[in-house]
Amino acid sequence: MIRVHSALKAASLWAMSHASGVHTQYTRFVLIGHARTGSNLLLDVFRSSPEVEMFHEIFSADNRIIGQGFNEGISQLYAEYARCIRAVGCKIFYNHLTNEEWAEFEKLKEFKILHLMRRNRLRTLVSLAIAFKTDIWLQTNSRKKIPVEHKRVYLEPENLIGQINQIETWESETRDRFAHRDTLEIYYENLVDNFNAIASKAIKFVGADRWSSNRVAYKKQNPEPLDQLILNFDEVSHVLKNTPWENYLEWELFNHEDKTTISL
Repeated sequence: MIRVHSALKAASLWAMSHASGVHTQYTRFVLIGHARTGSNLLLDVFRSSPEVEMFHEIFSADNRIIGQGFNEGISQLYAEYARCIRAVGCKIFYNHLTNEEWAEFEKLKEFKILHLMRRNRLRTLVSLAIAFKTDIWLQTNSRKKIPVEHKRVYLEPENLIGQINQIETWESETRDRFAHRDTLEIYYENLVDNFNAIASKAIKFVGADRWSSNRVAYKKQNPEPLDQLILNFDEVSHVLKNTPWENYLEWELFNHEDKTTISL
């Protein structure tokens, strides 16, 4: 009797959903990463698609008390959406969820995972420091670029290795956590160098087809060499010398005119 009732209820819900032009049978996905790795660029790629419903940072401290409201947040990714929607997702930074919440999220096996990283983690830290200093997180108009003298930041040498190690740890934990899941890894450097191809790959990964590059308008914020952006560049160089991260100082990937629209 219970099985019959459940079957009838499921059939009734499907009929109501179909009749009202909404559904819940879409791909669910999350974009996981660290701030200043191109997440806003990918966010806007997804938001440019008429087939994707993409939420921002629904689990961040700006939108809740960390550790509270996980179920309410995740429920947005299970709601009914128009039948034209083929994928629903959101952006989650490593530190947005507690360990207990990550464990709860791991149980949701239906989610596809996009893992966004940046090879030059020093650039991540510099970009983050500049964003906090200027309170400018996005740039959509290249004519309003901030003068480099207003962007220069001081990095705490004693904290630098620990910060880089923390990012590496989060990356490894995410790989291990979702090792047996449908996962797409994207590196920031590849995204900006081959934007259209990587964006299209991400769109197809979540089961959608269409997106519009005309609706992705972010511009490069910090193209200057690191020695122009870091006030204590000599100190930073000394700390990183003869470490596995020494090559970060040599990765001047963005010291040329870039035709790609990017957000960092």
